[in-house]
Amino acid sequence: MTNGIITCPQPLAGETGAKILEFGGNAFDAALATAFTQWILDPFMCGMGGMGIAQIYDSNSQKLIAINFAGTAGSKCTENMWANDEVTRSEVSNLFQFRDFRSEIGYRAIMTPTVLAAFEEIHKRYCTMPWNELLQPSIDLAKKGLTVSPNLDQYFQTGYAGGDKNNNPFQPNTYQRLTASEGSKSKYTKPDGSVYKLGELINMSDYADSLSSIADNGAREFYEGDLSKIIIEDIEKNGGFVTKEDLKNYKPDFVEPLKINYLDYVISSPPPPNTGMSVLQMFKLIKPFQSELKEHGSFDYLRILSNAMSISHQDRLDFNADPKFVDIPVLQKILNDKYIDSKIEDIKNNVIPNSGNTDKGSTTHVNVVDKQGNWVGITHTLGWASGVITPGLGFMYNNGMNLADPRPGNLNSIAPGKARGSNMVPTVVLKNNKPVIICGAPGGAVIVSAVFQSILNTINYNMTPTEAVSAPRIHTESGKVFLEARIRSDYKEKLAELGFDVVQEQFPYNPMMARAQLIAIDEKSGELSGGSDPRGGGVVYKV
Repeated sequence: MTNGIITCPQPLAGETGAKILEFGGNAFDAALATAFTQWILDPFMCGMGGMGIAQIYDSNSQKLIAINFAGTAGSKCTENMWANDEVTRSEVSNLFQFRDFRSEIGYRAIMTPTVLAAFEEIHKRYCTMPWNELLQPSIDLAKKGLTVSPNLDQYFQTGYAGGDKNNNPFQPNTYQRLTASEGSKSKYTKPDGSVYKLGELINMSDYADSLSSIADNGAREFYEGDLSKIIIEDIEKNGGFVTKEDLKNYKPDFVEPLKINYLDYVISSPPPPNTGMSVLQMFKLIKPFQSELKEHGSFDYLRILSNAMSISHQDRLDFNADPKFVDIPVLQKILNDKYIDSKIEDIKNNVIPNSGNTDKGSTTHVNVVDKQGNWVGITHTLGWASGVITPGLGFMYNNGMNLADPRPGNLNSIAPGKARGSNMVPTVVLKNNKPVIICGAPGGAVIVSAVFQSILNTINYNMTPTEAVSAPRIHTESGKVFLEARIRSDYKEKLAELGFDVVQEQFPYNPMMARAQLIAIDEKSGELSGGSDPRGGGVVYKV
């Protein structure tokens, strides 16, 4: 067998992970080194100020483990602090929005950053290479500076992750996000106020210095050391909610993933506050319809998936939250056989939920499998990015507060220490108690749809990983169906006749459909292969 395989959306980051495998590192070493490098390459998607979720298979214990490091609300938050203020829900993200953008950009948008604590714990438990060696490639890259890539140029110039296109008074545009703090403004705009353009170089030496401090002193430098003091002083001075104690006391959760049986496989996905329950529910809902699903892309295929995905996404909106604060009926309802049977009847009768929205976000993912049989999937994010950089530190903070409900008494109402719900779902498929597929993606709520369909393509249609992540996809949420251009247009009309609100974009490979990353093992030969979604320009390295 080879040393391993890696997939991720950023070629240079994937190259970093591949070199770690070549040097004898394991999958955990490679995944962390890749993730650190992703911080520099996509600083609005992920970084030291972020959060996330991982699912791993540890070959030594032969166990699956989910590692939850969702962002948590700061201790200075109160349930009623925004209760009487004007708020709306976004049409494309289900985010809570204010005219002053308080939960979207700026210091009040920041939740406790969790990613470094999680990565250090993963390192202590599973890695073989020194901490500083895994950080060094990202430090070296940051010292060289960030060359504006086509994706980053699109973000800067067209407002890809902002509200420029819709001129929404409740959603900041990209320039407002770039200039939400003096630290970000000085880094990502030129002295004349203009943004950087394709091919130009952005100085990241301050980020390199912060990473070097973490390399030398460990993650505790971020949570309790001199770096922590600088972070908290800046946040407190500017009215943020995260405190010294929030950083000092944060610990990631190592938890049992949720599992279901599907055909000859066991599918495993993270529990709340992540929405693995939605991926698993989709598979349970479609299980009785195998004959109708025989032909990929047929109208029956679209009809069944549209209904099943609508139901699951609605349940996600209705039930997912932080289980430390809210009882979530995962086994009692979401994955309960009697409940599933009732929803199967809804699919047969075409009963469509009628509320809920789609979600796009700033997130990235990495999969790694090594020759020892370790499987690692890490999805990490800044949300949409707060636009806040503490001067001199280089990294941006998350904006996790945009999913905190300002209305008291609700599922995701604001509370100190409460985690935000997450759509990140690194998912593992087993056969005969051994992993055979791992899949994850960036892309907000569409992550769930992308992971579900990519795995379905692999299991039901025997597609290669590249075929599985490249095939035409849909996203359907609460009665609204999004179709890629490669899906027959007459099916759009037929779905509309059933009562769906159908949108067919002109993109043959629509970036809205998330950027799935998948690795699978050939059950006969034992060979590994990977697929990286063409919607995001990713990479597969086999070493």
